[in-house]
Amino acid sequence: MNKKTRNMVRTIILIASVLALLMAGCVGYIGFSHIKSAYLTSFSEGLHAAATLLDDEISHQFEGDWHLSDDGELLKGETPVHDIYQGQLDALHEKTGMHYTIFYGNTRYITSLVDAETNKRMEGTKASNAVVDEVLRKGDEYLAENFEIGGQKWYAYYLPLKNDDGSVVGMVFAGRDTSIVEANMKAALYAIIGTFVGFFLFNFGVARFLISTTSKAIRDIIGGLKNLEDGELSFYINDRTFNRKDELGVIAESSAQVRDKLQDVISATKKLSDDVTQSGISLATSAETASRVAEQVTCAVEDISRGAASQAESVETSVNNTNEMGDSIDDITDRIEELSAAANDMLTGAKRTVDTLGDLMDKNATVMTSMQDVNAQIRQTNDSVKSIAEASNMITEIAQQTHLLSLNASIEAARAGEYGKGFSVVASEIGVLSNQSKQAAESINTIVEKLVEESKKNVEIIETLSESVQEQNYQLTTTKDDMDVVVDNVNSVESSTKMIADKIRLLNQLKSSFSDIISELSAISQQNAASTQETNASMEELNATFSLISNAANELRDMAETLNEKMSYFTIEEKTA
Repeated sequence: MNKKTRNMVRTIILIASVLALLMAGCVGYIGFSHIKSAYLTSFSEGLHAAATLLDDEISHQFEGDWHLSDDGELLKGETPVHDIYQGQLDALHEKTGMHYTIFYGNTRYITSLVDAETNKRMEGTKASNAVVDEVLRKGDEYLAENFEIGGQKWYAYYLPLKNDDGSVVGMVFAGRDTSIVEANMKAALYAIIGTFVGFFLFNFGVARFLISTTSKAIRDIIGGLKNLEDGELSFYINDRTFNRKDELGVIAESSAQVRDKLQDVISATKKLSDDVTQSGISLATSAETASRVAEQVTCAVEDISRGAASQAESVETSVNNTNEMGDSIDDITDRIEELSAAANDMLTGAKRTVDTLGDLMDKNATVMTSMQDVNAQIRQTNDSVKSIAEASNMITEIAQQTHLLSLNASIEAARAGEYGKGFSVVASEIGVLSNQSKQAAESINTIVEKLVEESKKNVEIIETLSESVQEQNYQLTTTKDDMDVVVDNVNSVESSTKMIADKIRLLNQLKSSFSDIISELSAISQQNAASTQETNASMEELNATFSLISNAANELRDMAETLNEKMSYFTIEEKTA
């Protein structure tokens, strides 16, 4: 297939070169703009410094304010300064290349500027309105760019000239014509353009070299691929292309590998087609042999059919025995389930009994604690009754002493005569009160004695009851220990019952599986008996199939020969370069 193509490498390098040139142009433009801005900034700072130094020099060289004499001469204090400062400005101009001017008001009085047309000093000329507005009126510094003075373009810096009181009386000028700036800018531009052209020429030379070497490598690869298209598998790629370290070297190596793989595949295909031809012949021979073997198989199948019938009868007997075994396993399963249910009920009852005993023991312990509290309370009550008895005895003694006091009081009242009648009444009342107190104390003693006797009886009853409760607690503890042993035994019985039940279930499952297997064997035996007849018919069909295989083997041999003819299109060398 012929197709017109363009040089891909040349196109890529051309596009890359154009993009590189565009990038270099943008970088050059941006660089020149920044260089120009930086240069002008530095230039303006130099002008500002020169103007500042001049202002400082002339403002402090002589004492006094700036003013004009009657004849119009510029004075600093009382000193005429024209000739002095004119010489200084000319000297500064010679050293720095800058021009300087001293304004009084808006008029140039002292200057190094020379008019380009008349070639005279520009003394007496006026400053522009823009400069006057910024410097004289506002008192600000002013930078003039491309400012025309005397027929020339200038970069100039203006500073206000002030008296000691801060009033603005004039201006100080430092400037330089734009020809120097433009010359420096042109030199920088030419340097950038020269670098740009040099880079372009270098880039062009490198691109030419890359295009030349890459195009040769691509032509080598294309030539090899065209040979591959023509069926020539013995093509060779030049070493300079094969040994490249870039993608073209990888493509060349891959092309060589594809060539080698195709040689291997086609060689193997040719050999395989020869083998297929031989296999077709062998297959036809084998088909005839298989046909003879099939007849022998038919005879063997008839013998198998007779054996299958006998096997079916034996399997039927095994099915009946298996069913009887399954019924026995079902009975055992039912008994085990009943035993497991009884064990569960027994375990539940035993656990409930243990829980009840535990509750009784807890309640018994509570009762014992309560009885101990009651015993302690009774003893405290007994102690209180004894205290009451002692208090009652004290009341009796007090009543006796009060009775004696009452008698003494009556005797003393009788002695007092008429004056002691009131006291006699009191003594009588005290006597009555003493008798009542004695009677009350006797009643209290009687009650206390009864309480003490009852308290002793209660203490004895509590002690007897405590002993009974302790005995009951011992019996409950012993019964609970016995019930714990019963629970452990019931748990063991339940575990054993569950294990037996699991084993019985497993036997039941195995019984079902065994029954299914026996049933399947029975069905298989019956199917074998029926299938042998079908096998006889199949063997006849198999004989016919072997005839078809023999015919197909002959056709396979013919196709292998055709494949050999197709593979002859490719040329393979004996040894690969």
